[in-house]
Amino acid sequence: MSETDVLVLRPAPGPRRQVLTIAAVVAVVLVVAGVLTGGMPALITCLGLVVLLAVTIAVYLSRSRIVVTPADISARGLTFHRRRDRTLAGSVIRATVVQPGAVSETIVVLDNGGNALLSINGALYARADLDRLIAHLGLPTGGPSGPITTAQLARERPGTVSWAGRHPIAFPILCALGIAVAAVLLGTLLSALTG
Repeated sequence: MSETDVLVLRPAPGPRRQVLTIAAVVAVVLVVAGVLTGGMPALITCLGLVVLLAVTIAVYLSRSRIVVTPADISARGLTFHRRRDRTLAGSVIRATVVQPGAVSETIVVLDNGGNALLSINGALYARADLDRLIAHLGLPTGGPSGPITTAQLARERPGTVSWAGRHPIAFPILCALGIAVAAVLLGTLLSALTG
């Protein structure tokens, strides 16, 4: 296999800066909240959450990639690595998806029966890189003529959008609640340990 048979796409500088900017704002808010709440346990808890956020973002940006080889098509993110047999791919849907606060492209690789093999959120990747991905796959490409929501894409093509994608407001709220519960538990534990 030669190197020209392999395509590796990594997050583009623009989207990387956006992720880092959002993480920095969240980190500043956490530190300010820790200082305003008062007490050493609150500050230590918030600083711990800032470190956890920084590590998570660093791992997310370093692991995220799309890889196409003669045998496989794969997408990797923070908590997942989806790999599919390239020989099963029959066509591609390319859609501009409107989500709360963002517009990004989604690439869905379909099998010959029209079932979703792999769905790739293109938010971290440059448009030119997604163009290279489509060209490298060399499959018939279609999709909606204009921007659509994830819910519309899920209705048009069942199986193309994850639960988190179909619930773009509920998912971040659940994540924030989980982080808040972890912060309260950590703060309570630190408070009990420090007296």
